[in-house]
Amino acid sequence: MDKWLIKIPTNKSATPSQPSCSASNPTSSKTKKRKYDESYLQYGFTCSSHNNEEQPVCLICKEVLAAESMKPSKLQRHLNTKHATLSKKPIEYFERLLQTSNKEKNTLEKYVTLNDKYLLASYEVSYLIAKTKKPFTIGEQLLLPAAIRMSEIVHGKQYAAEISKIPLSNDTVSKRISDISNDQFQQLLMRLKDSSKFAIQLDESTDISKIAQLLLFVRYIYEGSIHEDILFCRPLEGHTRGKDIYKKVNEFFEKEGLNWKNCVGVCTDGAAAMTGQDLGFTAFVKAGNDHITFTHCMIHREALVVKKIAPELNTVFFDAVKIINFIKSRALNSRLFKNLCIDMDSDYTSLLLHAEVRWLSRGRSLKRLLTLKDVLIFLTEQNSNLADYFHDNLWLLKLCYLADIFDKINDMNLSMQGVCVNMFMLKNKLEAFVKKILIWKNRVESGSLEMFPFTDEYIISNNISKKILL
Repeated sequence: MDKWLIKIPTNKSATPSQPSCSASNPTSSKTKKRKYDESYLQYGFTCSSHNNEEQPVCLICKEVLAAESMKPSKLQRHLNTKHATLSKKPIEYFERLLQTSNKEKNTLEKYVTLNDKYLLASYEVSYLIAKTKKPFTIGEQLLLPAAIRMSEIVHGKQYAAEISKIPLSNDTVSKRISDISNDQFQQLLMRLKDSSKFAIQLDESTDISKIAQLLLFVRYIYEGSIHEDILFCRPLEGHTRGKDIYKKVNEFFEKEGLNWKNCVGVCTDGAAAMTGQDLGFTAFVKAGNDHITFTHCMIHREALVVKKIAPELNTVFFDAVKIINFIKSRALNSRLFKNLCIDMDSDYTSLLLHAEVRWLSRGRSLKRLLTLKDVLIFLTEQNSNLADYFHDNLWLLKLCYLADIFDKINDMNLSMQGVCVNMFMLKNKLEAFVKKILIWKNRVESGSLEMFPFTDEYIISNNISKKILL
């Protein structure tokens, strides 16, 4: 019966309260880390490191074994089992395999590194091409040959050969720019979604192909500062009514996951399609978003004010437009006028075409007309009745005044444009311009016309009394 009894160990150190080391939990013991030995090369194995642990790698089949297989017996078994025909090869054979493997590895790493550099260079150059608005073909036709030639002269043919590996074909540049555009667009959407508030400004205009284009700009907060970006430019198919504009914007918001609740401001011009009380774009936005503040573009409001000039000055302005368009709108007249300007050694060889939509360029157009004295000669040669205006001193005086005053207004308009311009800045500029007008008025009454150079020069050169302006 003694065999069924549990005998108490006689070893004093192995008491029930203090078990012996042999009886401890096997998981508590650490697994021995095996290291690679150069003698393992005779079995056709090298090693690689993974998580600070060496693992055997077969030079023949590239199979990676477990770290526990780092034993001569297991390596020998792999060689005999899977590569029996090579089991009798000398160690020199496996040394050559190791050298070849190392060369392939270094070549691959070098290729991947260089390939990444070529790819990055391709994107950087494509980005510059897009920013400068140059044709995509300029990459392979000019930039790449120029870079190769410069590298060859400065550094040698070896570096020039590396430059030639940068992909800059027409299709490649097009794809790169498309990738950059999509990435920037996604970044902008991410910023808008992360921003708690943003404001939009939109305008509809017809391009040269007579397609109505809707442009939408956005102002938002990013990393504690205010940023501005163009959100989209989309064509308006069919009508350009307020509901059509709202539909286009609302569909974009829904597609890209933007919320009208985060929009705190909308700025438009004064067109009926934008500000109509019942059917304008702002009316549709107000229907479900009472919290949004609506503003009328201050530059557009200033342009509307400038349009209201005295009838006699307005007549002179339209006469000047007739003269400009008589020359610019006809190809033959433009060529003949250019040849005349070249023969007369004029500073300019063409006039600036004026259109109603380009109201910012009125001052420049009138200044160019006054600067080119060859206009009178050309109109006389063409037997045009428009030449009679240049024999009327009063008409020319009014034209000089218009050129001066519109030049001042153009300068103010340009100063009101820019990134992150707000209503407070515009209000200060307009108030300052009004004060300038009052100062100019007082100086004209005192007989000083220095602030109006064209008018002052014409009065002095033709001995005209300054009282005619009062």
